[in-house]
Amino acid sequence: MPRREALADLRSLPGIGPFSAELVLLRGAGDPDTVPSHERRLRRAIGEAYRLPGEIDDDALRAISDRWRPYRTWVSVLLRTWLEDETHEITRARQG
Repeated sequence: MPRREALADLRSLPGIGPFSAELVLLRGAGDPDTVPSHERRLRRAIGEAYRLPGEIDDDALRAISDRWRPYRTWVSVLLRTWLEDETHEITRARQG
């Protein structure tokens, strides 16, 4: 199923929004070459890794991530993992 169609089908499920739909497709379907554009922490990780000032907008996200083809999913996961290793914000939130 084409990515756009799959995302639309996922978003039709109760409780699944754009962020969740992208992650389900990325992880559950093993889409190897996509960037979760609704993932705020990924944008922050990119900004820190590339030492960019301010927020990463859609154009910047696209321009940077296009250079990661055909492994955009894996680079996204690695950047998110790196950010969590640096900040522990998700781990701390789960601990209370």
